[in-house]
Amino acid sequence: MIRGIYSSAAGMNLQIARMDAVSNNLANAGVPGYKKDRIMAESFPKLIQLGNKRAVPGGLSSAVIGETNQGAAIKQVVTDFSPGMLRETGNDTDFALSGPGFFTLSDPDSGDELYYTRNGNFKLDEEGYLVNGDGYRVMGTGGPIQITENKSFTVDEKGNIAIDGEVIDTLAVAAFNDLNTLERAGNSLFRAPGQEPQAVENPGIMQRYLEGANVDPLEETVNMINAVRAYETGQKIIQAQDGLLDLAINKVGTVR
Repeated sequence: MIRGIYSSAAGMNLQIARMDAVSNNLANAGVPGYKKDRIMAESFPKLIQLGNKRAVPGGLSSAVIGETNQGAAIKQVVTDFSPGMLRETGNDTDFALSGPGFFTLSDPDSGDELYYTRNGNFKLDEEGYLVNGDGYRVMGTGGPIQITENKSFTVDEKGNIAIDGEVIDTLAVAAFNDLNTLERAGNSLFRAPGQEPQAVENPGIMQRYLEGANVDPLEETVNMINAVRAYETGQKIIQAQDGLLDLAINKVGTVR
């Protein structure tokens, strides 16, 4: 019976992780270039994990409290890199990738650290650098892209940035052999530890467009309802197990 409680608790914690992932997906459904997360479950784990230290979207993580050969647990948090829908914005500093790859960003406050994103919602800062909403500079083949002249510019599908017909730089678009090794560094930012980015020759850049999040709110709502119902089922099972334990201790073991 105790094992049944542990197994139910493991299943309930899996549903909590799923609800965390779904909540995070729904919260970022309006963020351009956001890629949704999915929780992959593993049956019959060696460890039951409870507590508040489990690494899942939303900030929870798990602490091992004992061993069991039943139940379920989180096997992996997988990011779905499927493309989102493109929408026209009319803003010269908005860009979308119709092909594979990521825009490359650098944090001016941390030296050479690079980030990768599908969110092309950029702007020009006071120094003329093309930056994202956090102030990270968009990288070109010649370094951070800076447009000092107060003129309109165009970007072709290969990422060539031109002013008055003269190419001044090219957007650096990176691709990776194994997307599963990318680490999320923010809602739409990723790091690539241990992987060398590969240049994309024809990324299909579309100026004045943005790629939407690949989140279907209806699908995520259904997933959340399923997770809540599964969690409630686990609660009822634990209550039933507790009732059986009460009978075993207070009734069956009574000497008459």
